[in-house]
Amino acid sequence: MGDWSYEPWGNDEAADWFGKFWKNGKFIVLIDEIENFDEREERYDSLRAAAYLLQTLGVVYIWPVEYLNKLKPLLDKTIIILNNMINPPDENWAYLEMGGDKEKLMQAVKEQIDILKERRKDII
Repeated sequence: MGDWSYEPWGNDEAADWFGKFWKNGKFIVLIDEIENFDEREERYDSLRAAAYLLQTLGVVYIWPVEYLNKLKPLLDKTIIILNNMINPPDENWAYLEMGGDKEKLMQAVKEQIDILKERRKDII
């Protein structure tokens, strides 16, 4: 985490995840990352990478129609996960303990949450 920057794409794990997403060219990679997220596996950077694409492409007019029914639940779940990353509900949530400047990490994640909440407001 924070290998190159505190942005969702700024580390090796995220770069690998984006490579997998574009290689497969399937939204199912993004969907699976969020739906199957388990904080004990510590795939926080992969989740943030998926969240970045969700916040960027998670607009009803852009999102693939075959997965439109998943958009609202994905936004909801991602907001909850990101919030838990910076406000850990228990000891299983170790994102802030993985290194880096905690204040910068928290600010970057809060920015993602704010954008996702805006996307969520647009969905009835």
